[in-house]
Amino acid sequence: MPEPWCVVAEADVLSYAGARAQVLSGGDVSFVVGPSATLVIVQAGDRPDGSAVQNFDDLALHGPFPEGVEARLAGSELPRLGFVRLPEGFMSLGELRHAVSRHEPGDIAEDSPFPYRLPGKLSFCQLHITDRLPFYVLDRVRPTSQHPLPGLNWLGFLPYDGVAALGEFVADWYADVPRGDDALGDVDRVLPEPLLAFYRAAAGREEVYGLHNQLYTADELEDEDDGLVQFGAESQGVFAMLLDPTEADPTVQYSGLHAKHEREPLSAFLLQFLLCEASYSSPFGGFATVAAEQARRLVEPLHQVPLQPMRWPGDPTQHYVAPGLVVTTAACPDGSVEVYAGSRYRSALRLLRAPDFIWERFDG
Repeated sequence: MPEPWCVVAEADVLSYAGARAQVLSGGDVSFVVGPSATLVIVQAGDRPDGSAVQNFDDLALHGPFPEGVEARLAGSELPRLGFVRLPEGFMSLGELRHAVSRHEPGDIAEDSPFPYRLPGKLSFCQLHITDRLPFYVLDRVRPTSQHPLPGLNWLGFLPYDGVAALGEFVADWYADVPRGDDALGDVDRVLPEPLLAFYRAAAGREEVYGLHNQLYTADELEDEDDGLVQFGAESQGVFAMLLDPTEADPTVQYSGLHAKHEREPLSAFLLQFLLCEASYSSPFGGFATVAAEQARRLVEPLHQVPLQPMRWPGDPTQHYVAPGLVVTTAACPDGSVEVYAGSRYRSALRLLRAPDFIWERFDG
């Protein structure tokens, strides 16, 4: 078995699979099926939706897969060895472990009292890299493209004008998402101006309303018996967000949460909600649970958002930003801190490559 991260010649690579190994092609990935091992060889490059090294832990493979490969990826007792094709040879990723498989819908099972759909062809497979890749190796096998990053002009409106900050943030952060129908039309109820401003900024884009937790559209609002309006909810319905529609900038209240209300009024809370979603649900991100001092050092190069801390997912929860990057820190009852990082561009996460910080998941 080759040493991880060494570069070897093609003839040496094939020898690891054993005598009379068969080479099978699958687009940006080749499979070498032999009596000693299964080799998975991908092209170097950053392909978030394709077959490639995705981060320092994971290799993603997308179908179609050659005949006979599925059993080797998911169920074989033979070792799976990863390689990345570089101009100078093949860099070893070391041993790979099966993590996740997805299949296309198959046929309906016959001769069964409870018909069910059988698994179809393998469509996706994620393999875990046993020896986590150092960043210098990751940069060789998955070079990161540079893009212009969303700016921080919206920060200048805080802490006094959350509505203006919200509009600027959405315009910059979601500039790559096509706008939908931004005409509110006739809203047949009284609503606070900050919520109407959010709807105008969202412009029909699903991502702005939240992909983790969710704010409701104007026609999804739910009236409560006490006159409050439910305008959003936690992802699994654990708690709901409520407001008094007769107030100009109401307090955000909770049902089902440990806290009864938020510190900031609706105008600032809506921006905080967007920042949380940016750190949870963006295309590229990271997560870790660390000691408070580690979290403090990580966010030192960032700008702290000048608003009072939120009460979820931990109390206190605070936000830190840089161009194209949002980091949320949430205090845990045991004194540790959960750190969520998100960006729409992978290159923005490079700012968080602290040598002594152990990410549980990280796409940078």
